[in-house]
Amino acid sequence: MKVLVTGGSGRAGKYIIPELRSHGHEVLSTDRVGDPESNVRFMQIDTTDLGAVTSVSRGMDAIVHMSAIPSPMRDPEAEVFRVNMLSNWNVLEAAEIHGINKVVMASSINAIGAVFSKAPVAPRYFPVDEAQPTRAEDAYSQSKWLGEEMAEAFCRRRPMQIASMRFHGLLDVARQQLKASGGETPSERAAMHFWGWVDIRDAARSCRLALDADWTGHEAFFINGDETSLNTPTMDVINDIYPGVEIRKRLEGTAAAIDISKAADILGWKPEYHWRDA
Repeated sequence: MKVLVTGGSGRAGKYIIPELRSHGHEVLSTDRVGDPESNVRFMQIDTTDLGAVTSVSRGMDAIVHMSAIPSPMRDPEAEVFRVNMLSNWNVLEAAEIHGINKVVMASSINAIGAVFSKAPVAPRYFPVDEAQPTRAEDAYSQSKWLGEEMAEAFCRRRPMQIASMRFHGLLDVARQQLKASGGETPSERAAMHFWGWVDIRDAARSCRLALDADWTGHEAFFINGDETSLNTPTMDVINDIYPGVEIRKRLEGTAAAIDISKAADILGWKPEYHWRDA
């Protein structure tokens, strides 16, 4: 399969590209800057330019769209929203123009509103799953939530397959080793994203599996580890920070407060790496 990877020089792209190539896919990487360590074919583009996105998408069988401003911390909110929303629309429009039927998009735990909210907002229930309604407040979270809504709209325009990958706290081995050396204490900030994280290699594999799978329409997936980032039992921190929230499934030990069964059921994806073993 010929796959266009936008944001190929970015943090996730550097793992996604070798994952795809190692399973026989032909990759074209695009970004605003190249990766000098990569030997993959590369074209420099800005994904807010529809003409450029349409041009590089020609002849592709699939698109993995990772290009975005990854947080609201260093750019004005208006710029975060503009870049992320326009890039999403351009990629989906280019896919429609060329009849590309498989698209994987970088979403986030923040699609439901999480760490960038003003204060912790209790979910309706634990473990959190994809049916949880959004509580998005900031521009970054809005761009992820509305990006998923945009994917739904494009699937209403014509039958295609779109996966929104709700990545959560991508950690490489070095950052996992740092965490394992000192752990992490419960905090309000960690509680706002439900103490979640995922190994960046597992995240890359989820993108490849989303291309391998077949369905029609848009699906969002939580891509999260099966354990929290804490040493404290999950039920203890839930009861402390979110008392009274409905518990639909009791979580034993440090089991993740986010349900990843949908990714297992549809993609055949489960996390393989654990920060305590790093």
